[in-house]
Amino acid sequence: MTYSIIFCSTKQLSLYLNMTMPSPIKRLFFAIEVQAPWPAKLPLGRHLQEHQRHLTLAFLGNIPYAPLQALLPHLPQPPLKVGLTGYFDACLMLPPRHPNVVAWRAHWHEADNVLVHFQKEFSAWLTQQGYKLDQREWLPHATLARRPFDPHAWKKTFEPLPFYTKALHLYESTGQLNYEPLWSYPFQEPFEEIEHTADMAFIVRGHSLEELYHNAFTALAFKDPALLAFFEAQLTLTSLDDVIIALNSLVGRADGVIGCPLKAISFHGEVAQLEDAILQWEMIVDV
Repeated sequence: MTYSIIFCSTKQLSLYLNMTMPSPIKRLFFAIEVQAPWPAKLPLGRHLQEHQRHLTLAFLGNIPYAPLQALLPHLPQPPLKVGLTGYFDACLMLPPRHPNVVAWRAHWHEADNVLVHFQKEFSAWLTQQGYKLDQREWLPHATLARRPFDPHAWKKTFEPLPFYTKALHLYESTGQLNYEPLWSYPFQEPFEEIEHTADMAFIVRGHSLEELYHNAFTALAFKDPALLAFFEAQLTLTSLDDVIIALNSLVGRADGVIGCPLKAISFHGEVAQLEDAILQWEMIVDV
């Protein structure tokens, strides 16, 4: 009996093993990571960590990873560069009859939200690639806890909370409420607080004046979530002054009804246009 010794590089060996070894099975799903001013204390339950909370776009289940990995460079991309804003408006127990999870329902500021359309297109594309998906209408929600939990305690303590979308991820569920991103498509932050000689200041970004208004409002609501009760979506905005007037009107009404730690938004700055037609404004807030 004779034996042959084959010399090959590490790269060649890796390619050979990838071709001959079966693809690992992973529990996978696509989801949008969300950021919010989460409460420090929540009712009892098996809580998801803050950075693990997300809006699932498409659940794929236990599947071979390699074929999907090969498709990642060709995925449809979300038609936005800046994260979108909204708020959680209800506490849900899912599924309704025998709930396993506590979830907060996501409500968008835009009536015709681009992510709603994208989720349909994204799911249709994955279906064309041979993946079996849930065909029910998308219910955007963030899971906060799994059972055991007390539904009454969660519903009693729920209050609306603002959020924004941070990134699209392909997640692997690794157990114990842990989700690891295997691939990511990050968004620019719709707002970020900055150091300033004024009381409070933010850099606000958006694709339009309407989005600048929504995102500036969400920045304020991160500081005082009670402002959500005074939000007005249907406005005619033709200039930055219109945006500032609308925000000041909202803060004034909130202060007159419940009191508000934020006093006014300064008539300050100009709207700059960045790459990818992104608008940016420095918002200064008196407190």
